[in-house]
This record gives sequence, C-alpha cells and structure tokens, in this order.
Amino acid sequence: MQKPPQTSESQFAAALALLRQGEVAAAEAMCLAIIEDDPNHFEALHLSGLAATQAGHVAEGVSRLRQAAQIKPKDPTVHGNLALAFMKQGLDADAAASFETVLALDTEAVEARLNYASLLNKMGRYAEAITALDFLIARQPGLAEAFFYRGQALLEVDRLEEAYAAYEAAHKLQSTSPGYLASMALALSLMKRYDEAEPIIQKALEIKPGFEQALLCRIERLVSLNRFQESLAATEELIAANPQSLQGHFWRSKILVFLGQPERALQMSAASRQIGLNDPNTFINHGFMLAALNRLEEALIFYDRALKLKPDHADAHYNRSFALLALGRFEEGWRAYEYRNLRRRTLAVRKYPQPLWWGKEPLKDQRLFIYCEQGFGDTIQFGRYVLLAAEAGARVVFKVQNPLRRVFKDFHPQVTVIGQNEEPAEFDLHCPILSLPLAFGTRLETIPAWPHGYIKAPAEEVAHWQQRLPAGRRRIGLVWSGSAIHTNDFNRSLALAKLSPLFQSADVWVSLQKDVREADQPALQVAGLCDWTTELDDFADTAALIAALDLVIAVDTSVAHLAAALGKPVWLMVPFSPDFRWMLKREDSPWYPSIRLFRQQRPGDWNGVIARISAALEG
Repeated sequence: MQKPPQTSESQFAAALALLRQGEVAAAEAMCLAIIEDDPNHFEALHLSGLAATQAGHVAEGVSRLRQAAQIKPKDPTVHGNLALAFMKQGLDADAAASFETVLALDTEAVEARLNYASLLNKMGRYAEAITALDFLIARQPGLAEAFFYRGQALLEVDRLEEAYAAYEAAHKLQSTSPGYLASMALALSLMKRYDEAEPIIQKALEIKPGFEQALLCRIERLVSLNRFQESLAATEELIAANPQSLQGHFWRSKILVFLGQPERALQMSAASRQIGLNDPNTFINHGFMLAALNRLEEALIFYDRALKLKPDHADAHYNRSFALLALGRFEEGWRAYEYRNLRRRTLAVRKYPQPLWWGKEPLKDQRLFIYCEQGFGDTIQFGRYVLLAAEAGARVVFKVQNPLRRVFKDFHPQVTVIGQNEEPAEFDLHCPILSLPLAFGTRLETIPAWPHGYIKAPAEEVAHWQQRLPAGRRRIGLVWSGSAIHTNDFNRSLALAKLSPLFQSADVWVSLQKDVREADQPALQVAGLCDWTTELDDFADTAALIAALDLVIAVDTSVAHLAAALGKPVWLMVPFSPDFRWMLKREDSPWYPSIRLFRQQRPGDWNGVIARISAALEG
C-alpha cells in the first residue's frame, strides 16, 4: 500500500539532504525505498539516478533517469542530467540528443548549452559548437567558459587568430585562470608567434606552478623550435610535478627519439603504458617508438591494439599508414593515410560543392582540380599523378606552391597550373594531391615511374649553366640540410662539416643549399663549393642548374625530389628511420629509377653513410 504523500515527501527531502552532504549511498537507498512503494515517483527516480551515477553505477543511473524522463518528458533538468550520465558512459550521440531536448524545452538553459557545446567539440562537430556558443555569448557576454570553448572549436578548424581572440576574451573575464593563459599561448605557438607565447606560459606557471597545460604548451613550443634539450628538461619538470601525466611521458619518449635515442625512448614509453593501461594513445606512443627503430611489424601490432580500444582513432590510423607504406603494403596504407583528413594539422581535403574524386568516375572530358598539400617535395613526387589524370582524358587544373609554378608550367597540354592563392573558375571533381595514389589504386608494382624523369628544365637556362660550370671534371650538386623548422629536421639534416671527406675528390662541388644555417657558414667558407644559390629564385632556376650537373648528393629534401624527377642521378643520404617513401633495406627507389640510397646503419650514423659515398665516388 502506498504511503501517504507527506511521508514520501519527507523521505525525499531527507534523501536530498544526504546527497548534498555527500552521503551518496544513503541517499540512493532512501530513494529506492520510496520507489519500492511508488515506482513512478519522479523525484525519487531522478535523485536515485543522480546518486547511482555519482557512485559509479552509471548504467543503473541512466536507467532510472530514463524512467524519470518518461514520467515528465518536458522537464529540462532530468534531460540535462541524463545527458551528463550518457557522457559518463561514452554515449556521446545519446548525450547530444538529450542536450538538444533540454534546449528545445528551455532555450535559456545556460549550463546545458555550455555542456552541449563542449560535447560538440569532443565529437568534432566544431561548426555546430561555434553556433551554440555564439548564441550563448550573445545572451551571456560575461561567461568566460563560453569564450574558452569557442576558442577550442576555432583552434580545431585552424582559425587560429579567432581562437586566440576567444581565449583572450575568456582571460579578460577571468584573469586568474592558468588554463585560459595556456590556451592563449598554444594558439600563439601554432601561429609560430613563439616569442609572444613564452611570457604567457610563464605567467600561467606563476599562477599555478607545475600546471600541466602550461608546461605541455612550453614543451610543444620548444619542440616546434627544435630545441630538444630544453624541451626534454620541460618534460622532466612536468613529470616531477605530476608523475601520472600521460602527456608528459609521451613527450619525453618522443623527444628522446628526436635526440637520436630511440632505444631509451622505447624503454621510457613503458612507464606511460603502466599509467594508461586502457588509453589508446599509450599504444600509439609505443608503436611510434618501435617505428623509430624500424620495427614496423611490431609497431603495427600496437597501432592495432589502439584501434581495438578506439576504432576511429585518427592518429592510430595515420601512424599505421606510414608503417604499412614503408613495408610496401600500399593497398592498406593509402586507405589508412586518408585519416590525415581527420587530424587538424594534416587536413588536406577542401570543402567544395563538387564531389571528391576517388578513382571511381571516368576522367575523360572531366575538369579535375588537383591541389597541393604539405611540402614542396610532396608536390614534386606526386605531381606524376597529374600526368596520369591528363592521359586519362581529364582537363586538369593543378594548384601548386608559387615557387614550383614554373617547374610545372608546360607539364602537359591538358594541365593548367595555378598558384597557391588562386582558385579555378570551374571544375567537376577535385582531389588533394596525396590522395591520388589511392584514387589510382597504386600498388608497389604499379608505381608510375619514368626512367628519364617526368619534369623538364628550361633548355635555355640549362645551356647557360653548362657554359658557366667548369668542364672536364664530374660536377656534383650538394644539399646537406632541409628546412630548420621541419618536424623531421633532427633526423634528416646534417652539418656541412661532416661532409668534408667528400671534398678530397677532384670533382667540382656545387652548392644547391639555398638556406645555409649560421652554424654551417665556417665550413662553407673552407669547403670550396661553387655557390650560385643567390641566383636561384625558384625551383625552375634550381632545376636548370641541376640539369647541367652529373650527379646530386643530398639529404631527403625537395631538391632531391626535384633532381630525381628530372631523371638526374641522385645519391640520397637516408636516416636510419626513413620517411615511408624510401621503405626499408633497399638501395633503390621504386618511385625514382635514378636514385641510389645510402642508409644509416644505426641512428645518427652519418659517418658510415659518408664513408660509403666516398668509396662510391672513388669507384
């Protein structure tokens, strides 16, 4: 028999008081007693659902909250709490639907809209998050969290200036928040405004010494500047402040790889695996360490473990793609590489109303827009697929970086070349350049390669260099370093002084090194290289000089790609852990018939590479 209303109401009041005092189990028990007598007691179902969720019995909590919502479907509070319970279960889509119900019932529900926007960010629905936050900010312009979440969404869609402005607005409203300061510093670092970022990081650390987000921002800033010893010290500071910091352990392992210590990095990554037993990022991190040791089959095992925990993890697929491609497993590798489009820093696909071309539609008489992504070397290497598209009957518009425009100017009669800041007036299909191997179904045995290259240098400019270069001796071009800000620069570049044994030969040595670092200037003065790089304004100028040479010796840079694409003999100095395109163990390249690979036999061993090149020059 149901107890009198007054009795259940007093019991509920007591249960509510217990929950507020932190007596979660007692509050839940009292609510269950009420429900036993009155299974449709809305307040008791609602409160017991909250109590169960707080106690970690989330499935039970969700069940009771669902019952409460069925009893009062127009109560926004119960839908809001149900959304939070769904989030604890990892049921983001259900949580989003519950938040949408709340906002349909109460458009002014500030906390629900804020939580909804945060969830949308987590789900990668950034445009919707920005819309929700704009609505909220218009009504609550003093809400710092709304500006902060807006900054997070803007950061993810690469609107960095706007993200910084949003973080700055949050900081102005709540100036003592170290998190807002650290986020400002992160946005500045991503804009490469490093000098402005550091004092903001320092200010955040003054407010909260050892603050993880600020130290992580400092680490990322220092790594971006290739200041690895300092960044390693910052990781040690972070781990000392918080020994359980997964990100701190991840960064320490990565930086040790950058410092040429992959074995030690692998040992260190074991610590993160103990901390994050069920975190997919721990397996990705360990896989990265194994890949740095060329233990790619083992690395794949760890990437697959990460994907078992989170099947759509973009970084796991992305890292996995490089291992697969380096092993020659192209069919899987190109598919996995498309996950770069789910990562903010490697996003390639652009949004156009016209469809993407994935190789399914015939190209004959189609207007195909192909656009560059990533570096100059990538555009040169994968530009070969533009020829395939043209030969398949497409009229191609090819967007390239401006310094490459003249190189591809007369590429093919069916190809129109535009600069990086231009857009075609009309096209039918589009494709980012590094998706073309997938679209053309490239396998190891079907790589399109031309024995004599597929790029031509301007004939009159080649003749000019042939007249200027000394005759009667072998003429060798040299490139010893790439861009200092490239993420792999630590691995692929070397000091010019290390190459001094090569200059004992009677050959003519020609510098193709456009940007010479300050540390290399003394060695350049004594090396006796012919240096006309001040006359090279773009890659077409460099191509003409290369075409007049007999051989190019280079580290893995865009100039090496250019020389190989011209069909010029290239001796490539390859680090122990190579880029995927150079694969493993082989001395040739299926991409470029004119390339010969000289590999490090152990991490950092350029001396061995140089000794083998010296012997080859003498032979």
